[in-house]
Amino acid sequence: MSNQALYRKWRAQDFDGILGQDHITRTLRNQIRAGRLGHAYLFAGVRGTGKTSTARILAKAANCIGDTDAPPCNVCAICRSISEGASLDLIEIDAASNRGIDEIRDLREHVNFMPSECRFKVYVIDEVHMLTNEAFNALLKTLEEPPAHVIFVLCTTEPHRLPDTILSRCQRFDFKRATPDVVRQKLAFICAQEELQVSDEALSYLARRGAGSFRDAESLLDQVAAYGGGDISLDLVQAVLGTVPHQIILAIASAVALGDVPAGFRAIAAAFANGADARQLVVSLVEQLRALLLLRIGVTDGSLLLTSAEAEDLAALAAQPTFSLRRLVQGIRSFSEASEALRSAARPEIPLELALVEAVLVDADVAGAIAFDATTTQPFVAPASMASTPRPQPAAETKTAPSPADNVTPDREQATVARPAPAEPPELQEASLQSSTVIAESVAAPAAPGARVLSLEAVQGNWQRVVARMRAQSPQLQAVLRSVYPVAVAGNLVTLACDGAFHRDRLSEDKRREQVEQVLSDVLGAPSRIECIVDREARARPQGSSDEGPKDLFESADAEAERRRQLLNHPAVKDLTERGGQVRRVELNTDNTQEEG
Repeated sequence: MSNQALYRKWRAQDFDGILGQDHITRTLRNQIRAGRLGHAYLFAGVRGTGKTSTARILAKAANCIGDTDAPPCNVCAICRSISEGASLDLIEIDAASNRGIDEIRDLREHVNFMPSECRFKVYVIDEVHMLTNEAFNALLKTLEEPPAHVIFVLCTTEPHRLPDTILSRCQRFDFKRATPDVVRQKLAFICAQEELQVSDEALSYLARRGAGSFRDAESLLDQVAAYGGGDISLDLVQAVLGTVPHQIILAIASAVALGDVPAGFRAIAAAFANGADARQLVVSLVEQLRALLLLRIGVTDGSLLLTSAEAEDLAALAAQPTFSLRRLVQGIRSFSEASEALRSAARPEIPLELALVEAVLVDADVAGAIAFDATTTQPFVAPASMASTPRPQPAAETKTAPSPADNVTPDREQATVARPAPAEPPELQEASLQSSTVIAESVAAPAAPGARVLSLEAVQGNWQRVVARMRAQSPQLQAVLRSVYPVAVAGNLVTLACDGAFHRDRLSEDKRREQVEQVLSDVLGAPSRIECIVDREARARPQGSSDEGPKDLFESADAEAERRRQLLNHPAVKDLTERGGQVRRVELNTDNTQEEG
């Protein structure tokens, strides 16, 4: 019984087997025919696109002795020896485990030896970006002027980590990520050779899950084939791979596009109840939202990467009258950022739920989507009719009006009394003559209608999103923000506590400060400014603590009751109640230590 994986068993053996890289295979073929092989090649690209396979095929083609015009022939002794891994003239080095200068010095000593049976000795250095700087420096001279019988092939997934001195000495070939159609073509070929019965929808799904990597897709096929045995359907593939069911993904996408937050929360809970992986759920959801966006704007070609049933479901969703393109775009952005916030989330569902709420609240017509009290975000404003409609003044009951303390009720539908500025009682008296319901403004300037009032809890709750969104603008600045924490809010000014003076100075520079303020304003939905202080213990202190030590739990309640009594005994309030006014509700603005109604 063979334990060889499918991706090894069906590895490409000639240039025709390298799919989706015609720009590379054609160039190498022409060089071999013309006898103009380079001395050093750099193969760069994502994993599973054929870099190492192409390096081996190049070694066979350069040394092939068969009677063919399109080497390698895979028949001659040299081709068979290299294919079987028995050739001494093909040396493959894993730079991840042989990354030091000693290994490169050993390589320099052996390159001078002649090949044992081939014309060229081919060195394939995989993951070459893992070499140390000293190792790169030791390789420079040999790579620039190697012996005539040596060919170097460097393979890497991160070419940007290679020194320019190495890049300039190599012919660089960039391997493209394979398209789903090309990957599906390769999977169909393997299934035919292995006599596997796999449905077309299952093959297309495996190709999409491969994300452009032949090896990843073939490994998934190997796993599914071991479980299925006979016919392999899409449902079986999704069950084996632990994929979130399409109906759950569709339900979350519908909640985003239609503004149904409760339904979205239920769908997210159902996904985690079924054992879904949070990161895979986010990836699937973003792909679904992207497909929905493309359908909405009229794209119907193969870039949707959908089955026929999925396309029909999304088309029906896009035709709904309450569909919002604005919510959909915000949903794609929010859930993409949620994948970054998953690393530090206390519970994996929280970033997804916050992303859903953020996407829904971006549209003004979803005010009823969540049952929340609007007075928690902005002060209650009495209707104009309540302030302008006069009521007859009672004559005999003016002196026997009930005590204000007896009339304080939690009725949230009525305007309330706030303590007026001491210098302006005549204005309050004039207002009372026009209405028996008292509407008084606090000393602090009121927020503009519809403006969001910042709070420390809101800033701290969204801080991880601010850090995640900063990555798109400046990864270096994101690293600084990871050592910073909001500790106070005054108006639109947010105070950030830094671990050291270095972080404070970096954030205090005009350019960086403006970048942070812009991202903070976008996340919070309100203009924001920042100031930085040095406080290494701010993150460890409980919220609301201070240097004065813990306060008695009953002090705040006693102070609140005392302020209520002072408000109700204010001369202006007493005068208004004597004229027939009634106090329906008393609110205390704890942020500004003032009362307002």
